[in-house]
Amino acid sequence: MGKADIGTAKYQSKQLKASGLQRLRFYCQICEKQCRDANGFKNHINSLSHQKKITSLKDGGSSIIEEYSSQFLNDFIKLLKINHGTKKINANKFYQEYILNDRDHVHMNSTKWSSLTQFVKFLGTKGYVKVEQPEADTDTEFNLVIRLIDTEYYQKQQELLQNQKNLKTEEQMSMKLINDQIKKSQEYMNRHKQEFKEESKPDNINTNQPIKVSLKSSISKRPKVRSAFGNDSESEGEEEGEEEERGSQLKRKNNTKIGEITNRLGVKSKR
Repeated sequence: MGKADIGTAKYQSKQLKASGLQRLRFYCQICEKQCRDANGFKNHINSLSHQKKITSLKDGGSSIIEEYSSQFLNDFIKLLKINHGTKKINANKFYQEYILNDRDHVHMNSTKWSSLTQFVKFLGTKGYVKVEQPEADTDTEFNLVIRLIDTEYYQKQQELLQNQKNLKTEEQMSMKLINDQIKKSQEYMNRHKQEFKEESKPDNINTNQPIKVSLKSSISKRPKVRSAFGNDSESEGEEEGEEEERGSQLKRKNNTKIGEITNRLGVKSKR
């Protein structure tokens, strides 16, 4: 059967079918080729190019399946985070969004998950999403509700809470140190006030005992100065003689003054 000529109705219909979405089970991920029906997919599998790629795989294709599974998981979570964040969304509805977002996306039939339900359960057990199932619905495959668990946001919240706890503990420690210092200073002031009161308190004085008063002269005697030359006895004798001479001179002066006064008085009386 030959190909349709360009511009014909048959050619346009084929192009229209090819431009639309095809059935996922007829897609070859290794060759990245979409087949329109089961017959075309069968012919592609038996083709020489496909067989060469299959034989070139190592470990029976387990490594390439793990690679596709990891890529599918990352793309799925990334798109869920961008489009819906942590909001609830029907799993089947979002999977349709994932398919429409990129025509050349990694298909689920090339991963280790055989169905969407199995993949959603895997996401729930690993903690990527929170899976909820309505109680009234019996069709679990098309009515599972998922909600993304943002691990980065959760970690940030945990770090914020930890920082707040650390800040509170630091504030409590600083307040405790300040209170301890205030308490020590108060104890120190109270102790010194008590000592000051005890020192300033007067001694007990007995007022019944008689009071003794000393009337002795506080004038100290003239100290005797010893001479550097001669005997001390000679210097003492000389000092005594000088004192006697001074006394006799004073007496003579007094007598002369008295005589003069009496003579003057006698002269006045005669007149």
